[in-house]
Amino acid sequence: MDSHSAYPARKAHAPRYLDGIGVVAVYAVFAVLWILLSDHFVAWLFKDPAEVILASTFKGLLFVAVTTLLLFGLVRRLVSRIQSAHRRELVAAEERQNALQLLAAIADSSDDAIYAKDLNGLYLLFNRAASRIVGKAGADVLGRDDRAIFPPEQAELLMQNDRSVIEANRLITLEEVLTTVGGERTFQATKGPLKDADGRLIGMFGIARDITTRKDAESALQRNVEELQRFNSASVGRELDMIELKRRINALSLQLGQTPPFDLSFVDAADPAQC
Repeated sequence: MDSHSAYPARKAHAPRYLDGIGVVAVYAVFAVLWILLSDHFVAWLFKDPAEVILASTFKGLLFVAVTTLLLFGLVRRLVSRIQSAHRRELVAAEERQNALQLLAAIADSSDDAIYAKDLNGLYLLFNRAASRIVGKAGADVLGRDDRAIFPPEQAELLMQNDRSVIEANRLITLEEVLTTVGGERTFQATKGPLKDADGRLIGMFGIARDITTRKDAESALQRNVEELQRFNSASVGRELDMIELKRRINALSLQLGQTPPFDLSFVDAADPAQC
């Protein structure tokens, strides 16, 4: 399930491979030097063919014994280093597992959806709130990607957002509209890079809060403001038409020698054009 744990393990193979090359190189150098130098030494030390044969046999047996001891020492050293590296990997894996368990325990106490994914987009953590939102148990989600949870278009959008977070290597906050067991909901998601104890990027994490109610309230408020603006514009227009009509009536009254029935002094005082 923790596919990210295999990421550093693959890198750990390189030193082991180089150690193996070192063992072979030491053995090859020793063997070549032994063959070249020992033959000259035997030829210089012994002249009798029988003695040369005996010396060569002894030289061969000594070569086997020395190379056996040499290989034993080198292999033992290599095995010791491999075992040490393996123990470190086990300790690191246990620490990561403990950290994930602690994070899961903390995350399960939150009402927000909290999750973590590896570099391949596979879920490493999926808290209870996230499970309630999508209607799937954590066990059915861990080790799988968004395509196992959401419709194809939404899954692709989520994975693209995750890739952006990993490429940017920083926190990003954005809104995501997702299909849940409660219908289509809007979430404010804060996403960031997930790193191990050595600072290596191993995935991403996210915290998603359902803001559907707030978004609906904002939309309703905007609609009310727009309606009020339309009503206000219509009311002002009607009021201006009424003032103009009253002006005409006042003008006709003056022409007839009558007192104007409407007091428009407040309008004339506010309109410099009438002064």
